Amino acid sequence: MVYERSTFPITAERIYLNTGWSGPSSVAVVEAMRIRAEREAYFGPTSPDVRNEKATLVRGVRERVARLIGASLDEVALTYTTSEGMNTVLRGLGLGAGDDVVICNLEHNAVMVPTYYARLREGFSVNVVRFPSTDESAQSMVETFEQAMTPATKLLVLSHVSWNRGTRLPMREIIAMAHARGALVCVDAAQSAGHIAFDVRDMDCDFLALPGHKWLLGPDGAACFYVRQDLIERLQPLAVVHGANRNYDYKGNFEYANDSIHKFEMTTHSGSVLAGLTVALDTAAGAGASVIEAHCVGLADRFVAGLTSMPNIRITTPLDRSVRSGIVTFQIGEHNPHQVAAALWASDKIVVRVCNDARLRACLAAYNDESDVDSTLAAIERIARHGLPDGTPTAEAWTASMRDAED
Repeated sequence: MVYERSTFPITAERIYLNTGWSGPSSVAVVEAMRIRAEREAYFGPTSPDVRNEKATLVRGVRERVARLIGASLDEVALTYTTSEGMNTVLRGLGLGAGDDVVICNLEHNAVMVPTYYARLREGFSVNVVRFPSTDESAQSMVETFEQAMTPATKLLVLSHVSWNRGTRLPMREIIAMAHARGALVCVDAAQSAGHIAFDVRDMDCDFLALPGHKWLLGPDGAACFYVRQDLIERLQPLAVVHGANRNYDYKGNFEYANDSIHKFEMTTHSGSVLAGLTVALDTAAGAGASVIEAHCVGLADRFVAGLTSMPNIRITTPLDRSVRSGIVTFQIGEHNPHQVAAALWASDKIVVRVCNDARLRACLAAYNDESDVDSTLAAIERIARHGLPDGTPTAEAWTASMRDAED
């Protein structure tokens, strides 16, 4: 394993394979959040010394994320969610009637819904590229996107790693192809940051957004948005506060800081969240992105190999290594995936999720180990060979009990 399991209390309680929704935090992250919350409560969040500490946390998170993704500090904005970045790009480039935006059927609702909504508001068209199977290779995926491009295509909005199949898009090659045809590319790194090693310079992406609460294993409530330096002035924010101001007075004068990455930042971030995310980012940096990736993909390989040996299993994750990740999706015969998720939880305290009401998803993260994989495989094999245990809730009952804002 990459991370010491004893530092993640969840590993003693259950097998948690849902980091792609929200990752568990380490003891160190929780302790940093507690200390910061007490500091602000006991001494006042705006007392000069406490306030200066928070300002240091804000800058520190931005610096750490910039190092993580290979960006400069003045290209990284601190936001609250990944979706902020997606919405900003879709509505802040001035696209309109006659323009085309390309997405694909591997996307999460955090891309699909903002894209469709922006289409209503801005008037551009949307081309949804479809990958009907899971036997794609990196080359075939690039070719499929290339075939979807037209002279009207101005923007591609794509996830680096798909949430619903675990497909790792060959982003460098897709971006090179798109740039050659005059289009920009916005990358949703929700499922890759803290999971897959990448560098925005090497990738050559134009925009990228990432959360702190998934594979980076930090708390909810903080994310970052990368805008390539030469595109900051062109991209306009959805809403502004003091970061968009260079100078103003009370006589109507205002100078817009259009060239500043801070125009994309709102205010009042949680000190506790920032403190926790700082520790999480330091942990990831200490382990190394390439080491984490090798660990996650290695566990996924073990999981796929185990599933392959079982009856009544259909693997819906690509088997081609060029587009694989630490996410594995699968189906067990004709069993409803929601019922399978309920059975895995009831019998072995295994946490997975269902994607598109069609398949189960297991995320193999830095704190997971081979015992998690093997125990999960054993539980899956029982269901594959003997069916769902008596008392398994109906799919409707299970989904009703889990209903919430999905991530």
